[in-house]
Amino acid sequence: MAEIAPFRGTRYDPSAVDDLSLVVAPPYDVITEADRDALEVASPYNVVRLILGRDEPGDDERSNKYTRARGLLEAWLAAGVLREDADEALYVYEQRYEIGTDRRFQRGVLGAVRLDDPEAGGVLPHERTYEKIVEDRLQLLRATETNLDTIFCVYDGQDQAAQAVIERVVAGTPLSQFTTSDGIEHVLWAMTDVLDIAAVARELEKAPVVIADGHHRWQTALHYRNERRTAEGLGPWDLQLMFLVDASRWGPSLLPIHRVVSGIEATTAMERMAPAIRAEPAPRGDPERLLQGLIERRARGRTFAMFDHYGAWWLTVADPAAERASLPAERSEAWRDLDVSVLHGLVFDRLLGGVKPRFVHSATEAADEVKSGKASLGFLLAPMPFEAVRAVAEAGEAMPPKSTFFVPKPATGVVMRALE
Repeated sequence: MAEIAPFRGTRYDPSAVDDLSLVVAPPYDVITEADRDALEVASPYNVVRLILGRDEPGDDERSNKYTRARGLLEAWLAAGVLREDADEALYVYEQRYEIGTDRRFQRGVLGAVRLDDPEAGGVLPHERTYEKIVEDRLQLLRATETNLDTIFCVYDGQDQAAQAVIERVVAGTPLSQFTTSDGIEHVLWAMTDVLDIAAVARELEKAPVVIADGHHRWQTALHYRNERRTAEGLGPWDLQLMFLVDASRWGPSLLPIHRVVSGIEATTAMERMAPAIRAEPAPRGDPERLLQGLIERRARGRTFAMFDHYGAWWLTVADPAAERASLPAERSEAWRDLDVSVLHGLVFDRLLGGVKPRFVHSATEAADEVKSGKASLGFLLAPMPFEAVRAVAEAGEAMPPKSTFFVPKPATGVVMRALE
């Protein structure tokens, strides 16, 4: 359900930048202050200087971090650090990475995608956005008139012809190949054959597309499109740079976000949860092994893991009626069936009296919080299937906060797209 088109990508010229790993960056919204410092030190041409500029004393409407980003972009283009490709293309982008000892790869297509509104059956969002962040990104887009970074989307591809085209492209010589400091290898190819591009476009016209990461960039693109369309009519602002990954074949890893809570002990928690929640002893020790056991048990039915400094327990819902009663009736069945919805609605809000969890990205981090005394209990969730995210998006709803995260995220600076 997405309309994709080729474009002339703006890329770092390897004759001017011999190590691309030093000039790309993670998406702006995951860059810490320490990260920004390190990226700026890595290269005077690192893209972080465009996407996450610094405020300076005396900034005003005419001179600020957004106008400085425009100036840098123009200077890098004039100096040949960045150049626009001669031919229009879709770009096949692959990331090779490891989770534990498991080697994986993610492969997708970078293209210019038409900005249809969700009700028109276009790209589907599933997260809430915040006006302040959208305004910041909008000012940057107005100043640079360039898609500096991409929106990360997933879809369920069924077209063998499109898959064969992509396989054929990656068998050829890449445009670039480099490894970033996090150990992820990035490889980029150009797809320029019009028949190959048409095959990919036909597949995306049939497949529901869901935003995995970049909801604020998507809202920003819609605002900018509306502004430019009102003033000038149709134009390149009607499309947005997106990275589209077939989740059924080359998809990302969809990882859970776990919870830790303070101020309540395991014995008290189990007393309050009974009899709606049944608690059974689980192996305590290696938190990652506990998570793996949870994944195996979740395949047989809804299960959570809870642990403190001394023990661990499997938690299962023993009272389905209590589960149903704890969830908002106005929500869709897809939303009510999410593990994270049940954990918050039934366990945290109703049974434990409204405890406020904090969020951690790994089982080990949750265990460290408990071990250090910063938290009294850890709660682990199993990874969510892509189909669950898609079902919530198709129902027109946002996922609960901190439900899941997709990895790896596409690097910023691999390919950019000028709007003029």
